[in-house]
Amino acid sequence: MVTIKASYNNMKELIGEDVTVAELDELLSFAKSEIDDYVREEDMLEINVKTSNRPDLWCPEGLVREIKGILGKEKAIPSLSIKTSGYKVKVDPKLASSRPYIACAVAKNLHLSDYIIKQFMQLSDKIDYSYGRKRKKASIGLYNLSMIKSPIDYKVIEKTHHFVPLGYDKEMNLEEILEHHEKGLEYGYIVREYGHYPILLSSDGVTLSLPPIINSNTVGRITEETKECLIEVTGTNFETVNVELNILCQTLADRGAEIFSVEIVYPQEIHKENVITPELTKQEIIVDLEIINKYLGTEITPSTAIKILEKRRFEGKSLDTSKINVIIPPYRLDILHWVDIAEEIVIGLDYNKVGATKWHVLTTGGLSQETEDENKVRDILIGTGAVEILTNTLTDSTILTDKVNLDDDSFVKIGNAVSKSYSVIRNQIYPNLISVLSKNTHESYPQIIFEVGEVVKIDNEKPYTQTNLAYLYADAEASFEDAHKLLHRLMSLLNVEYIIESKEHPSFISGRCGIILVEGEKCGVIGEIHPNVLEKNLIWVPVVGLELELFLLPSLSCERKFTF
Repeated sequence: MVTIKASYNNMKELIGEDVTVAELDELLSFAKSEIDDYVREEDMLEINVKTSNRPDLWCPEGLVREIKGILGKEKAIPSLSIKTSGYKVKVDPKLASSRPYIACAVAKNLHLSDYIIKQFMQLSDKIDYSYGRKRKKASIGLYNLSMIKSPIDYKVIEKTHHFVPLGYDKEMNLEEILEHHEKGLEYGYIVREYGHYPILLSSDGVTLSLPPIINSNTVGRITEETKECLIEVTGTNFETVNVELNILCQTLADRGAEIFSVEIVYPQEIHKENVITPELTKQEIIVDLEIINKYLGTEITPSTAIKILEKRRFEGKSLDTSKINVIIPPYRLDILHWVDIAEEIVIGLDYNKVGATKWHVLTTGGLSQETEDENKVRDILIGTGAVEILTNTLTDSTILTDKVNLDDDSFVKIGNAVSKSYSVIRNQIYPNLISVLSKNTHESYPQIIFEVGEVVKIDNEKPYTQTNLAYLYADAEASFEDAHKLLHRLMSLLNVEYIIESKEHPSFISGRCGIILVEGEKCGVIGEIHPNVLEKNLIWVPVVGLELELFLLPSLSCERKFTF
């Protein structure tokens, strides 16, 4: 969810109707948004956009664009006429390993006010933070075109290069910007990871910006007097920088600006051919209306579906009695499947006007036997005074390995992970509980925690899920006997016979740990946590614990599930 601020009176002007706040709130529901607050004295709405995959809606222009479609004031994909600016950007091949992609456009005939500038900055900041992954994946820059000469160089430069950063009145070299400027302190880590400094320079050597950190105070400062500007988006993903530029161009065009293209001259190391941006090629998807009707419980004809989609700012062509070719606006990247089109159709119909349907099969809800057995284990542990913890199934690989003296990396890794903190799926739980204890050393002891939850393991290169129990007891007087006593109580109440066999384990103290055997099969581990593990996690009291694979206990109905 994204919260934006917008002038109520300005939104009415953009819509072209004198709607009340309540009426506007109802119209905003078609754009997955609602008004959280209205400060009449400041003429300011606080709008909650309840979708994180529609950055085109994170501004009043985008919201009004959707509303105009619903009201029938406009239909289909907005027309965006692009002229040629004659500007070029030359990309340095040295950027291939860091931030290689750039998309640019020129906007002319600007009629900027303080409010419009703030709105555009709000949109840029929201996109940079969320869609651009806090500027790491992509970031936006805006510049006064009258101070820029073509061709523009997007290149690597020495750290001794200097310019006056936005908001300052003295020159700083690039290293000083990273060390002292507030934006350098906030985002400097991005550039430091590159091992070099990207820069945007006008052909006469004038600095535009140090992306993704800060603009120049001269070229990169937009005021109400600015009539022409250059828009650029740099980043690590070709598709992302281009769709962000499309959103920005459409937003300015909705304010009356004329948009001009810029040629991006790429080296072969980065992109095989030059690109003219904004790149407004419209994506298409073919959907089967027969499937959508069955999915929605409707009886919509292709012609009706196309009219509804035009209200939702799409275009469509009927291919036969059932299939439709849907053309997607170039500022949207969220349409991936026919279900997305079904959602657009039902929004266009108005959810509130779609009739209810009866269930064909009447069912009664209830807990599965597996869940009831898991709850039985939870109840027993809670009865001993332990506190149940819920940790993330996605975690950091170091928590599962280095932090607990293990080097086994046989866990499922997430491709293209958003962050290292959520890069793998856990294959056991006790490392997560140790991490919890490490964050609670300021609390009093004893600390007794447990978790019953899913882990994912790999068998013959095939991942499967299972439910495990992990238990830890931290206290100055904690010993192996405390963990053994808990295990014995649990197994007795579950009517399971077991034995403990002494065996070494890297996470536990030698001679004070073992494996738990049930019917001759290993189903868990128990022992005192190794001092080296405690030191790595900054825990300064003894910790004992165990982990059990519940599907191996014969009195429980827990199972392994191959679900991938």
